[in-house]
Amino acid sequence: MTKITQIKQYIIYQKLTDKSPATLVSYRSDLIQFAIWFEKINNTEMDLLHITPTDARQYKQYLIDSNFRPQTINRRLLSLKYFLEWGWDSKKIKYRFPLPQTVKQSQPIPKWLSRIEQNQLLRCVERCGKVRDIAIVRVLMNTGLRVSELCNLKWIHVVMSDRKGKLLVNAGKGSKYREVPLNKDARQSFFDLGYKDYAGKDSFIFIGQRGTLSPRGIQLMLKRLNLSNELEIISPHQLRHTFCKNLVDAGVNLEKVAVLAGHERLDTTKLYCHPSFTDLSDAVERIGEFD
Repeated sequence: MTKITQIKQYIIYQKLTDKSPATLVSYRSDLIQFAIWFEKINNTEMDLLHITPTDARQYKQYLIDSNFRPQTINRRLLSLKYFLEWGWDSKKIKYRFPLPQTVKQSQPIPKWLSRIEQNQLLRCVERCGKVRDIAIVRVLMNTGLRVSELCNLKWIHVVMSDRKGKLLVNAGKGSKYREVPLNKDARQSFFDLGYKDYAGKDSFIFIGQRGTLSPRGIQLMLKRLNLSNELEIISPHQLRHTFCKNLVDAGVNLEKVAVLAGHERLDTTKLYCHPSFTDLSDAVERIGEFD
């Protein structure tokens, strides 16, 4: 019972620090998995008072031996670190101790759409989708919003005129606000959805059959487009990657791309400088001897 109580108390504490719902779910899941492992190894219920440096080292080795991905291992170790720090601050443990270092991981290169694939997707949604669906695809491709940010947009978050506009975006990582400029295509999408009638209203923009559209609803919409038009599998996050890649290809510096995308680390943005196979093929073709 101690483990459940302590984890529950910790999650309540984290809620007060404005952590996103997804982060809280991740913390809880990671700590429950640690508690299960701890009880199996030590034959006793997990309690902050009983966790030792040896437990932390053994847990890391267990994760490695179980062939978890480096990203998963590091996330679980970080969740444990924050839990122990809370335990120290709230005087639930007697002393602090360093956790084992994270494992090295290589960041996967984001998957974005080529220009041909972008045009193919736009043709498909314009031919088969609703006005709402067209707007979703165009806004994601032209703003780089996370799908959760798009779903949480209200008309009060949209500020536009005929020649310029911006979004006030929240509900991203850590619930931070940022301003995202709207280009001509994105502005037209909001006008098509009825901006002139709804501007300033505290109501959600993207609505489904059961109320506010969810990230899962957007994934299903894209899946329907994939199936009906034989497209390669496209996810909402690919459209965010495509936005960033298009900016980099257009010569926009990385600092600006990072701000527009809401990246906390520039290293994340640098991944969009990595050439795709198409980029490499085009480079080789340029030195061909024959036209």
